[in-house]
Amino acid sequence: NHLPDGALDLFVGAAVDPQLKSFSSLQRRFERKVEAGAQFFQSQLISDFDRLDKFMTEVANQAGKPVLAGIFLLKSAKNARFINKYVPGVHIPDETIDRLERAEEPLREGMAIAAEQVKIARQLCQGVHMMAVRREDLIPEILEMARVEAID
Repeated sequence: NHLPDGALDLFVGAAVDPQLKSFSSLQRRFERKVEAGAQFFQSQLISDFDRLDKFMTEVANQAGKPVLAGIFLLKSAKNARFINKYVPGVHIPDETIDRLERAEEPLREGMAIAAEQVKIARQLCQGVHMMAVRREDLIPEILEMARVEAID
């Protein structure tokens, strides 16, 4: 479809990686994006919730911009190891990988982990961005496990 003439009513968002090694660099990048007009932020996959807490407390909350934490459904220990090897800036903790390794049903365990992470993220930021690659059908159940009610 053709775009209408005139200005569009957009809600501008930007990406943020609270787990960036250099906290000062993270803060500078965030501030530049706010200055450029970002109205909300969506994080990369979060595995370090202490780091997310620090980012929210020291940077994002000061700017008054909402942040959606990236929650990723880990399907197996192999999937978690793949992420550690190939996704820059993300480190899935050994305890999480071990938990997936020991599980009788790794996918169900991954869903439980994601639900636990949603609960933590809800205490720290304004929402979550669920990533369940090729298993998007499981997102409602994960949210139900986290006791998040659907909004119509």
